[in-house]
Amino acid sequence: MNLQELYARAEAIAPWTVEQRRALHRIPETGFQEFKTQALICQTLDALGIPHAEERTWVVGTIRGGKPGPTVALRADMDALPITEPEGCPFRSEHEGWMHACGHDMHMAIQLAAAKLLSEMKDALCGTVRLLFQPAEETVGGAEPMVAAGAVEGVDAVYGLHVQPYMRVGQIDTMPGCLNASTDEINIDVRGVSGHAARPHLCVDAIVCAAQMISALQTVVSRSASPLMPAVLSLGTIHGGQAPNVVCDHVQISGTLRAADPDLRALLKRRVREVCEGVAAAFGATVEVEVVSGYSPLINTPAEAERVLRLGARLLGTENALTRTAPSMGGEDFSYFVEKVPGAFWHLGCSAALPAAGLHTRELVPDERCLPIGAAMQCALVLDRMGMLE
Repeated sequence: MNLQELYARAEAIAPWTVEQRRALHRIPETGFQEFKTQALICQTLDALGIPHAEERTWVVGTIRGGKPGPTVALRADMDALPITEPEGCPFRSEHEGWMHACGHDMHMAIQLAAAKLLSEMKDALCGTVRLLFQPAEETVGGAEPMVAAGAVEGVDAVYGLHVQPYMRVGQIDTMPGCLNASTDEINIDVRGVSGHAARPHLCVDAIVCAAQMISALQTVVSRSASPLMPAVLSLGTIHGGQAPNVVCDHVQISGTLRAADPDLRALLKRRVREVCEGVAAAFGATVEVEVVSGYSPLINTPAEAERVLRLGARLLGTENALTRTAPSMGGEDFSYFVEKVPGAFWHLGCSAALPAAGLHTRELVPDERCLPIGAAMQCALVLDRMGMLE
């Protein structure tokens, strides 16, 4: 099968794909609470005659080809965000206070469309397709427990996508190597000695210590990482003090630490701890630093990222298959799949015109014309990996 025929088939089922997307859009759910979403996916797979298994709220479907070959996995995330959707959408969220404001409804619809197309040619498939419908990407991360449960055992390649409103419909992008940074949480607990604000020399001021600590932490990235290696440390909260005339004895600080390289990530974690402990010692305070590990960096397999770009250029034109020049500092737990299996994650343009409202905003309105492009690309990746694409 050639790529243009594949796209024509995806276009032919576009109305069906839109129906799936809108049904999913109506029932947004948070991480590991995607019960209605899971039920709807299972119902659709049943209608397509695709066997599937469920655990917690994830779904794993299997399309067994009629001929031997590799096992190729496709992943779609399922959860939504605690955002109230504006009035006016004819398929508006029925779960007030929740909205598919990150486009995961689009991802699931694309995956179901790809499943439909691939199942219709299953007798000719040279291998097996595994469909990974993953919960909790926006919260605690559903990919890691899916990997632990064996979701990618025996898989030879895995592909995932994310709609992106910074590109118009008909464009894609990705890059070899790191596409998304790690996402670690920093919690700092500074302890001093309280007392009367008129006699600060008898106290250990946790606020002054914390202020110096915050200032010193701003140099951790700039003086520990090469300027050519993306990293960021942002402190988002600070809490401390009881009254204006009392020296504060306790300050809590929290933030996020992100890096595009695993070795740099480890170095920055260590430097945060060293800086905080050094400043605390200088002020006679004590400090506890907790680094809560988040998602790993998402590192695309170079050959698989090049596959995405090659097929994207064939389908959309070379000028519309874009190679990113730097990774995103946003997190993405597809990283856990590509830690175990070669694969690639890529971005699908979803805007009718630019500029457009961004992800995680209530104004996001993805253009559904991108759905058949996403489905055709995911199918093409499967068929190309199986050696079946002309």
